[in-house]
Amino acid sequence: MSGFGDPAIVPWRTTARETLIADRWLTLHADTCVTADGATIAPYYVTDYPDWALIVALDDADNILTIEQYRHARGIVSLELPGGGVDADDADLLAGARRELLEETGCVAEQWELVASLSPNPALHTNRCHAVLARGTRRVADPHDEPSERVRRQWMPVAEVVRRAMAGDIQQAVHVAALAIVLGRLDRWISA
Repeated sequence: MSGFGDPAIVPWRTTARETLIADRWLTLHADTCVTADGATIAPYYVTDYPDWALIVALDDADNILTIEQYRHARGIVSLELPGGGVDADDADLLAGARRELLEETGCVAEQWELVASLSPNPALHTNRCHAVLARGTRRVADPHDEPSERVRRQWMPVAEVVRRAMAGDIQQAVHVAALAIVLGRLDRWISA
């Protein structure tokens, strides 16, 4: 019970959709929407991306595998978690996470658990971002050489990753959310 007496929220109706971009990375639509009280909102841009898996990968010494990668839109080298898009070819979400961890870092893990599914931006994006916990992570190969995804891998103690996230050194907001949820589940976010 909210106690405010606010009216019910009613979803908008989409009366028209024009697809502006459709490629392997994203689809961008311009929708014409009508609100419950009849107001037309157009264009309203909606972006379809594939779902993402973000992996909080712990080794046997309780370190987290992090990566640094150049991010062109911001022009920065970004401290992040490993992960990426779940492909249509992946058997399921965890298979996509396993593939991404191996491709991006050359690592595998013994135990996998989906911890949370989040929406990166429900106002504009249709995809979800899945926070995955991988335990018993170890390196078994070199990462795949992908020109757009050259990464520097590093293991960090949980406390250092938390310190860096809280200091703003991890710029990717969904990665910080995934860390907070996974480490909170493990009772490690606050105690780190």
